[in-house]
Amino acid sequence: MAEPQPDNWLTRVRQRAESAATRPVDWWPDAEYVPYLEAEQQLYAWVLVKIGGVEPDEAHRRSVARFHYEPMDKRGLMTHAGAWRIAMADLFGNHTRQPEEFGLAAEYEAEVRRLFHRDV
Repeated sequence: MAEPQPDNWLTRVRQRAESAATRPVDWWPDAEYVPYLEAEQQLYAWVLVKIGGVEPDEAHRRSVARFHYEPMDKRGLMTHAGAWRIAMADLFGNHTRQPEEFGLAAEYEAEVRRLFHRDV
């Protein structure tokens, strides 16, 4: 007589729990990471065009180079403030400038909402 097989449902629950327990704290699945990365790229390119006068195609090329896809074990924290700060550092050598200084506060906030808060 064959050994009874473990309950498949219980086995799957245990496997998921073990997987979650061994997952890094900053685990970020592609389904969430890629759209966020693309939004970062778009915001960075927007800043380069609006403030730096960079042509849109060149701004896009730079944004993909600056915010490139990284495998799961290399991903770090990204925030949309990062796109602004990195663009400022790339354009002016520091990241301390604010959208208000360029008369773009409302337009920048609208762009952030459009790119990062699509479900709101």
